[in-house]
Amino acid sequence: MNDLNRICSLPSRLAVAALVLNVWIDASAAGEPALEHRIIFGPESAPQWSAAESTLTTSTTLTRTGSPVLHWHVAVDHFAGEAAYPIGWPRAHCTLRDAAVRDWSEWDYFQFWIYTGTTRDALPREPVGLALYVPDKDAAYRRPLTELKKGEWVLIRIPLSEVPRRHDVRMMQVHISESNYRHQDQLDFYFDEIVLARYARPTLLEFASESAVMFADARSLAVTFQLAGVTADQRVEVVCEMRQGGNAVARAAVQAGRGPQRVVLDRSGASLPAGDYEVLARVQGGATAETRIRLIESPWK
Repeated sequence: MNDLNRICSLPSRLAVAALVLNVWIDASAAGEPALEHRIIFGPESAPQWSAAESTLTTSTTLTRTGSPVLHWHVAVDHFAGEAAYPIGWPRAHCTLRDAAVRDWSEWDYFQFWIYTGTTRDALPREPVGLALYVPDKDAAYRRPLTELKKGEWVLIRIPLSEVPRRHDVRMMQVHISESNYRHQDQLDFYFDEIVLARYARPTLLEFASESAVMFADARSLAVTFQLAGVTADQRVEVVCEMRQGGNAVARAAVQAGRGPQRVVLDRSGASLPAGDYEVLARVQGGATAETRIRLIESPWK
């Protein structure tokens, strides 16, 4: 994060542009592939946010890594707010003004850290709502942040495959419903590293066999997975094998692209005994994924 600290010292307008374009690779937890990130809203973006019935500022009062964060403060008031809705929806939003950074389709996740401080003993079931707006308002992505915990930093990670219009995201908004809170509750939300993230090399996600148990005389085995860590126009070889005792008994190789994949292994030439088998996939330039299946005797044998 040294680059981030350096950029934050630039004049405000230049800092915003630099942060939006800044990309760095993060060493993930042990056993997880590395992710590269692009900052979307850094701490210096606070003046660009619009807040209703609340405030949003840059803060160093409570930080995750020692760097500044965004601080969204809400004082719940059941008698003020909008005239027609005194018990309303305090909210804050920021627009992506640069068209070059609205296209998120080449990224795997939208994610951020959030710390929740409150005068309440416990949070309601849906403490905060998140929305990602696109030109068609009805196509906005909306999600309650049910993972939040009082007094803790929590990572919110949203697979961009869940965002229908991820190629043209225009605005991020957070809000609360005051009906979930008591009058005069105090809420402080701190946001750190609001970024896009993607795998830095080809990666297999959600690898699974379509059937965990099969008859031994089945003629094929289908597996599914998500391929990440490649661009939309890139193809890489993925080899899938069914093994027992370290020996491959069925194999298929495909040129796969980004996104969901289905591969069928032909078993018509193999007479296999009942038992447990490994099913593995290996992607060119990346790691392997593994699952297991069980073959049982066919009633038609």
